[in-house]
Amino acid sequence: MDEREKERYSRQILSPSIGEEGQKKISKVRVLQIGAGGLGSPFAYYLVAAGIKELTIIDNDTVSLSNLQRQILYNETQIGMEKVTAAKSVLSKLNSDVEVNVYKDLISYETIDKYINKQDFIVDCSDNFATKFLVNQTAIKHNLNCVIAGIKDFFGQIITIKPKKTACYQCIFSPPVTDNSMEGPLPVIGVTPGILGTLQALEVIKTTLALPNLENKLLMVNLLDISFNIIDVVKSDNCICSK
Repeated sequence: MDEREKERYSRQILSPSIGEEGQKKISKVRVLQIGAGGLGSPFAYYLVAAGIKELTIIDNDTVSLSNLQRQILYNETQIGMEKVTAAKSVLSKLNSDVEVNVYKDLISYETIDKYINKQDFIVDCSDNFATKFLVNQTAIKHNLNCVIAGIKDFFGQIITIKPKKTACYQCIFSPPVTDNSMEGPLPVIGVTPGILGTLQALEVIKTTLALPNLENKLLMVNLLDISFNIIDVVKSDNCICSK
């Protein structure tokens, strides 16, 4: 690490759980992020600030006024812009040492494989179940560490997956019978994806450093009564992750 990097990440390096060696590990991490909305905004912010090597973001939406209550990557001057374009502009100014790649695309089973390029993680920051199962299956197929979170109103949940070794998303939840990505909008208090997206970034960092994480655990977040409950989950012998 050069002196500039040591200064930039000095507060992280001070942590006994990170140090210079841990920061070097973080600086080599490559992440594929699916979705650049409420979860994706804080997730991208904190990973880029932490000094990862590369962040690739895929999203198919444009910035609207109704996004600004929770999607903190954007502001009023960017309404109408492609989210990925606006996100890259903001993140590149935050940390020019991080390679930020963006693609405007609607992810599907037919398109997602072309974006897999030696990443260490694939992280779901989408707002629908269909995409979460797609990300889960892609992680298993390509042996990528995976973090999946979901939110509604004041509630959220998050799990970290190590393919073939830990329980996956489909061990816990049944795939939707139909694509529910076109359902109406869910109620969301802006703080909820802020907290869950930040936890997703934390899971990437902790997994990279081999620190305790949410593998084989589903964290349930209730922000109405400020409760955080961990449910131990077991890898299913009948699941796709066991085949």
